[in-house]
Amino acid sequence: MSLPLSVLLLVVACSLGWAGVDLLRKLLVAKVSPVALVFLLTVGVVPLFAAWMAMAGTSWPRPGYFVPAVASVALNVAANLLYLEGMRISPLSVTVPLLSLTPAFASLLAIPLLGERPSPPHTLGILMVVAGAIALHWRRSVDDGHHGTVKGAVFVALTALFWSLATPLDKLAVERADAPLHAFVLTAGVAVGVLLVLAVRGKLGDLGQVRRVPGVYVLALVVSALALGLQFLAFPHVYVGTLETLKRGIGNFMALLSGWIFFREPVTSRKLVAVAVMAVGVGLILT
Repeated sequence: MSLPLSVLLLVVACSLGWAGVDLLRKLLVAKVSPVALVFLLTVGVVPLFAAWMAMAGTSWPRPGYFVPAVASVALNVAANLLYLEGMRISPLSVTVPLLSLTPAFASLLAIPLLGERPSPPHTLGILMVVAGAIALHWRRSVDDGHHGTVKGAVFVALTALFWSLATPLDKLAVERADAPLHAFVLTAGVAVGVLLVLAVRGKLGDLGQVRRVPGVYVLALVVSALALGLQFLAFPHVYVGTLETLKRGIGNFMALLSGWIFFREPVTSRKLVAVAVMAVGVGLILT
């Protein structure tokens, strides 16, 4: 599936947007508790998508919309909570590489759900991006007996699976409803689900922590709304597996670059080789 230049630019812009969200989220999580941050980032974009709906003159969704839409909301709530718990109890050397399986899962799940079968060169490209991403983030755990490692790994693997399943469901939903409507439903639904979790845990007071970083928070809302909106606009023109792979490849490169610039994280030869492997994989996908 060769991408026209306009679609390629749309996908690249979407990928850069998600890379920006990752950077801003890393800055925010230093000041705001993780679960509260998930709620704040989702509820904050709801008015933006409501405004998009109003400007676009959104119509009522077509039959068959609500099943994939509600399923995506549930999967996203579960994935976010599993991700946070997995990251809490298991070392980064285990959890982060597992998230790199998302493009592979998404490509496989898109075959039965959407009938999207990547060509052999595209399949090789996806595998190279996944392998490069795993190599980029792989690190030997300081404590091989880390308590909760296996449980945390299972949680993060389920996170990757749930996010991978949610993406084809989002595409099915966007085929049956306007993009701004589904963006509104998805973010509002996730916000409600996470708010209930905060209430049950007695952590609603954590929401006030965002007052420490108002500027970064507002910027994160704008960037995340753009990233999700561009992703939904790209769905009709690109395979889900291709989109997720390009997001992962570009996102990992930008994470390496921003980590070096903003956090003085070292750039090793292993990381450069991993990025080169991902670059070749991306090139195969774009051919």
